[in-house]
Amino acid sequence: MKKKRTTTITRLIVGMNVWNTLFIVAAVLVISGIFFFKQITSIYDEMDKAVTGAGFSQADPALVEELAGECNSIFEGIDNPKELYDEDVDAYYAKFSEIPEHDGYKELQDTLNSIRAGTQATEIDMVIFYPGRGVGIYIMDARDVTLIPCGELFEIEGKYFDKDTLNFKGFYSVSRYFGRLRTNGIPVNIDRDNGVCVYMTADTPTSVINNRVSGFVIQITLFSLLLCALISIGIIQMLRKQMIRPIRKISDLADDFVGEYENRSGHSAGSHIFQDVDAGTIEEVRALLFSMQSMELEMNSYLTALESATAERERISTELSLATRIQADMLPNTFPPFPERGEFDIYATMTPAKEVGGDFYDFFMIDDDHLGLVMADVSGKGVPAALFMMASKILVQNYAMMGNSPAEVLKSVNDQICANNREEMFVTVWFGVLTISSGLVTAANAGHEYPILKQGNGGFELLKDKHGFVIGGMEGMKYKEYEISLGKGDVLFLYTDGVAEATNAENEMFGTQRMLNVLNDCAKAGPKEMLENMKSAVDDFVGDAPQFDDLTMLALSITK
Repeated sequence: MKKKRTTTITRLIVGMNVWNTLFIVAAVLVISGIFFFKQITSIYDEMDKAVTGAGFSQADPALVEELAGECNSIFEGIDNPKELYDEDVDAYYAKFSEIPEHDGYKELQDTLNSIRAGTQATEIDMVIFYPGRGVGIYIMDARDVTLIPCGELFEIEGKYFDKDTLNFKGFYSVSRYFGRLRTNGIPVNIDRDNGVCVYMTADTPTSVINNRVSGFVIQITLFSLLLCALISIGIIQMLRKQMIRPIRKISDLADDFVGEYENRSGHSAGSHIFQDVDAGTIEEVRALLFSMQSMELEMNSYLTALESATAERERISTELSLATRIQADMLPNTFPPFPERGEFDIYATMTPAKEVGGDFYDFFMIDDDHLGLVMADVSGKGVPAALFMMASKILVQNYAMMGNSPAEVLKSVNDQICANNREEMFVTVWFGVLTISSGLVTAANAGHEYPILKQGNGGFELLKDKHGFVIGGMEGMKYKEYEISLGKGDVLFLYTDGVAEATNAENEMFGTQRMLNVLNDCAKAGPKEMLENMKSAVDDFVGDAPQFDDLTMLALSITK
């Protein structure tokens, strides 16, 4: 997993203040830029209107209107002026050639030029706008009549005119000679009905005012940066005092609390390391300190309780270990159990899922010619199952030693347990008696797993015997017996469901078929090796998955 990048509160606060400063400065620049753009545009427009107003006041109004009227008449008389202008510009200009020859044209041009020379305007023009057509034409250029010919056609967008009044709003443009210009002026005549506007316009360079605005913006930026920096320093200092220092103090004390708690655990309840910390005035920091103080009190109480619980657990663990040993001693665990008897070989194991288990096996000599065999599985696990298991084992052996048949033993044990079974526990039992001299096994099954049998040269197979009801399930139950004839080399394998139902991490069970495969793979092995192979196969199958049930097995082989 990729390690997360960490930071400190101080760095976080400084970073936030830097970003806030940049945001504020940017916002100031944007807002002031929009405001000044509008103000500057208004200033330019006033300058242009002042220049053109001065020119119009010194000109002959009748002459201006006469020249405009003649140019408009010529333009309106051309069928498609833009098409003619694009295809044959000389023919187009020829239409307007007589206008500059007018007696007052040169006089008006000189008047406007002299006014232009006394201002910052680069040009003063007389134009006719046709907003509805998106075009306009020049009447004259105050600088030089040949620079912009009379009647020159240019495109003009309708957005530069008021929709209802057709008043000219002005626009910005960029000239290759004069740089950025603002164009505006005063109306000479506006014919709203025909969509014709005659204007005297001036082009004013924006460089002078823009330079002043740039200086102002730089000053505003520097002032904003300085102001934000001072505010940020003040905020950081305040937060360092009121939040960062107390938090660091609490953090250091928390490290001491963990690292040296054993040295402090014997102190009185009134001495607390978080008691004298100055948390400042920030509520969240004070709440953190209060939480740490509460945590220390809780930890003191918890550790006191933990010591008591640990001691109790150690006592219980000791008792469980003792119970495990007692249970192990209750089952036959010395092998070979009957070294003087060469007619058979027997081996058994029980691996509990918890400290003590509910499965049990047993074998015992009833007399010189009869061997009792028991395989049982108590419902549940742990201590209750272990106690029930011990009682069941003793009862089975006691009734068997009285000479009862397997069916009679199971019936008597069932009645005895049902008479006092308030917890409603039960046990499945397979009980058989081997007549050693003949190899005949007489058995009865109280709800237990099918035994597995190998006879002669055949393989291991399930012996699907008749099942009776479980012991402890219902009083008065009767059980049926059956017989198995064993000869030399035959093997009887008994087990509990913990073997077949052992489950791996994929929730797959070991199963009866795997049991048979393992047994057949070691069919010539002795009982001990056979059980060890089975245990190893189950462990390999289960892997790291936990053991949920007791694992109990018994193997009996006839050797003579």
